[in-house]
Amino acid sequence: MKIIKFFTITALLIVGLNACSKDETTAELNVAKNMISDKTWYLDFSITNNVTKSYVGQTTYFINFLKSGQTKDSDGISGTYTVQKPNTTMQVYVIASTISGAQANYTYDIESIGSQNLILSYTKNGLKTQLYYSAK
Repeated sequence: MKIIKFFTITALLIVGLNACSKDETTAELNVAKNMISDKTWYLDFSITNNVTKSYVGQTTYFINFLKSGQTKDSDGISGTYTVQKPNTTMQVYVIASTISGAQANYTYDIESIGSQNLILSYTKNGLKTQLYYSAK
């Protein structure tokens, strides 16, 4: 009888811990989406392979993430986005198309989010690029 109680309590604890973890992840994703939503994010600089390209003071690339899940950037790419956490890294998934109708789907890793700063990154051909944005 004691063994059955032990296994029942253990099973309930495991289920309860998993539920808390899922709730925390959902809350974390909601906070991240709220922090990036309804702002215009301007690209200030990028770093690829320890080489920095600065765009400060220039008319440059920007992107909008709306609370509705829509996104549009200065290149005319528009579509939808979601914030997800498939593993330990939070990501922004964009399903979009160009003005001419070509698919423009991409994924960014979210490295940092602040009220006025956002750092996204992606890896292409083995090279990691970090994109530093500010909201103005």
